[in-house]
Amino acid sequence: MKVSLAVAATLLLMPQAKLFAQSATLTVKDGRALVIGGETSLGEGLDATDLAPASVVEEFTRLCIPDPQSAGSRANTSPFSLKRDNAVFPASGKIGEANIARWTSKNASLFLWAGDDSGLKGRPIAMPSRAATTVGPYGPFRAFGEQCNLVIKISDLSQALVITELLTVQLGAPGKLVVKNTFADGYWITRDLRVNINIPTTRDGPQPVHLSVQLIPAGAK
Repeated sequence: MKVSLAVAATLLLMPQAKLFAQSATLTVKDGRALVIGGETSLGEGLDATDLAPASVVEEFTRLCIPDPQSAGSRANTSPFSLKRDNAVFPASGKIGEANIARWTSKNASLFLWAGDDSGLKGRPIAMPSRAATTVGPYGPFRAFGEQCNLVIKISDLSQALVITELLTVQLGAPGKLVVKNTFADGYWITRDLRVNINIPTTRDGPQPVHLSVQLIPAGAK
């Protein structure tokens, strides 16, 4: 379908927040990021944060640990200047509306999810991980566990890797942590929480980082 010059010009003038208004980043069972809504990369439209890695970890911990579902009550005092701006996916056919709690700013996005994915089935998703991106419909890949997700961009990969080091100091030995020249990912287990980090390969610009906390359901491995 072709887009008229007038429509194209209008799109170019729209703020990034409007262009990507219906987007949410959640976490699948193995800790990878699940971007819902048609985007194919993490942190689309975000600027790099000025916060140092230590401050990023401190704020992520304050927001999401030990109670990921109550992070919204702390978001209004965040140094990221987060503002409530839910991601709303309209009803389509037999699929009802989906409403995901979201707080946004120019350099961070916070997403909370309580586990109801009835309005997400069939929505377009992307999973940027390492040097590849998996795309498809929501269903084969789905969010897992009540969760808190923080997406930021930081100046470069070296600063992002400092975040992994600081999380290890804070949380202890990781369950798994893979660090390479262009990406890193892994997780830590603390009590009934799984803490994840996903730092995918990026070819230019600031480094996107996805941090999340999942409540581990009773009996889940």
